[in-house]
Amino acid sequence: MTLKGKWCEVTVNEYVTASDINAFISSLRAFNEQNGKSLEVWILDLPLVRVSLTFELANVRGIVRVSAAIEQNKCDGGDMSATFSFETTMGQMDDLQRQLSAFLARETNSVESLRPE
Repeated sequence: MTLKGKWCEVTVNEYVTASDINAFISSLRAFNEQNGKSLEVWILDLPLVRVSLTFELANVRGIVRVSAAIEQNKCDGGDMSATFSFETTMGQMDDLQRQLSAFLARETNSVESLRPE
């Protein structure tokens, strides 16, 4: 996962489960269904990484502010912490939700087909 702000870019390379992605999709769906009228927070809490994304409507024209807080513990003294925000549109949030749902369905089906019956 790579998150980009105007002056900051953070890439987190960690295994994320289907349930983690489904929780992210659910947060996006809840935000989109309420047309951004209420704040939505998604948290990914893994052993070495914690990502928190907060979605809120920035203005009445449909601009969405996404605030990101990332903490990565490398256990070697090279720990990292970053907080930043970026803006996008409600339309892009809708597209992201649909694309993630399709990706998850496609990849889950691919993995399931590899399992012995």
